[in-house]
Amino acid sequence: MYATYCKNKPHSENFLSSVESPFLVQCQKELNHVLDLSSYLLKPVQRIMKYHLILEKLIKYSRSTKRKEELNEALKIMAQVPRYANDIIHLMGLEGFTGNWDELGQLLQQENFLVYVNGGRKPTPRQIFIFEKAVLFSKPVPPKKPSQSRKVSIAPSPKYSYKSHYHLSQLGLTRFVHDDNNSVQFQLSVYKKEQKNACESYIIQASSTSVRDRWVERIESLLISQLTILKSRDASHVL
Repeated sequence: MYATYCKNKPHSENFLSSVESPFLVQCQKELNHVLDLSSYLLKPVQRIMKYHLILEKLIKYSRSTKRKEELNEALKIMAQVPRYANDIIHLMGLEGFTGNWDELGQLLQQENFLVYVNGGRKPTPRQIFIFEKAVLFSKPVPPKKPSQSRKVSIAPSPKYSYKSHYHLSQLGLTRFVHDDNNSVQFQLSVYKKEQKNACESYIIQASSTSVRDRWVERIESLLISQLTILKSRDASHVL
């Protein structure tokens, strides 16, 4: 439910941007509301971040072992909801992708990185999305300045321009660049069979080692799962 709300939030922002501010101000005055409409629309998104605090207090004061187990399970789920909702908001800002979403699978996570392509010295900012079956690269688009005639107190949704995507079968992963365990970088190698096995190199620089580790572990897990599936298919063909 929250993911769907966050997914549709850009539409509500666009609608509010199309309505003249004096009209909204007048409605706010007539209803004697302290907050404007955009603030109320933001509240469900803000509330997502507070549920885990309530659950933690319930766990702390609960005396039932069974109830604590149930609450801990709920806490694990609620820890994932804000992250997934945030990922969906970023994905909704992606423009220019004309492929089949079903071929990518479910969105797993997204993050902003600096990317060095084919050994280049100058990195470019890229928003990268990991799906169950592919990795997608996009370019952050700077937010447009609001016009003077339409000023609504809404934080602009992120926007991205599609650059490329690669299926897991094309990818190779190098956990540590230059054998440096403390590095915030990892490398993806992309093999292109249609170009006579040409290979492109993407050195991806994260904001921290924890972000790097989380992404490396996720990609590595996906590649291992894919390899296991391929091996089982080959074995079934032999039989």
